[in-house]
Amino acid sequence: MTPLESLGVDQRWRELAQHHQGRLGRVVRVDRGECEVMTDDGHVRVSSDSLRAQDDVAPVTGDWITVVPDLDDSHVVEQVLERRTLVVRRDPAEHARAQTLVANADVVGVVHGLDRRINPAQLERFCVVGWQSGAAVAVILAKADLRHHPERDAEKAAALAPGATVVVTAALRGEGLDDLTALLEGGRTLALLGPSGVGKSTLINALVGDEVQATQEVRAGDARGRHTTIARRLIALPSGGSIVDTPGIRAVGPWDAWEGLAAAYAEIDALDDECRFAEDCWHQGEPDCAVAGNVDPGRLRRYLELAEELADQDLELARRRRK
Repeated sequence: MTPLESLGVDQRWRELAQHHQGRLGRVVRVDRGECEVMTDDGHVRVSSDSLRAQDDVAPVTGDWITVVPDLDDSHVVEQVLERRTLVVRRDPAEHARAQTLVANADVVGVVHGLDRRINPAQLERFCVVGWQSGAAVAVILAKADLRHHPERDAEKAAALAPGATVVVTAALRGEGLDDLTALLEGGRTLALLGPSGVGKSTLINALVGDEVQATQEVRAGDARGRHTTIARRLIALPSGGSIVDTPGIRAVGPWDAWEGLAAAYAEIDALDDECRFAEDCWHQGEPDCAVAGNVDPGRLRRYLELAEELADQDLELARRRRK
């Protein structure tokens, strides 16, 4: 298996690269204006000059790119190839700006540690971001050895994430790892999202069979962890496929995620067209509303809060365009 085959290269990526002069590679990590890139000849350090990388499209972890030589035997990004999926959130430092996290993930894994109770609002928000990316979504319940009845948490997660695969794991015992490996069959890429301390790095170490990612203890009082992963990193697994570890995200803001919202709340979206005033119904007491009364009130409230958040984003962007 070549280095790129271990990272999921297929014929389509190779054909896209043939339209350019440079070597095909995949971005493993972006750090301070440079990329660590895997090619069929091994790792190279590449300048991530966004002006050379398809106008304003700067490479991110998971991107497939072409690399060309630069001065002084260095390398530079020639082209960022068209992305198949893109994990994006609202930039936490800006009210209305996108922040790209990972490109070309086949599955977004929303990780929740069972050393704490499931937070429905947090889990649903991560799922909105996951579905909006265009990838499949899996909810990964880690640290199942710390719960007496993890199957109950799995049932709750399945209800909060319709359409997602739910995987229960206890990495230190090796439980659930086969189910995770199954998500990566065919050279697929799994991007892990979740707060600090939920067990993302521990899962990766268990899958790799080595301590490739640092881990830390969580606080006993609230089970919160400190950031052990400081940059998004793509890691090839011995069994095939690859996985992206990401720094912990405590609060995730969806970005331009109407399709992701509809997918994450599929049962609400399915009932929406049955409302008397389907195009204008906000499910808050309108006559002949098919949603209110047929959906869990807490879940409906969270859906409406997210819809309002996305609508406010649209208004802010429209105001910016008019300036």
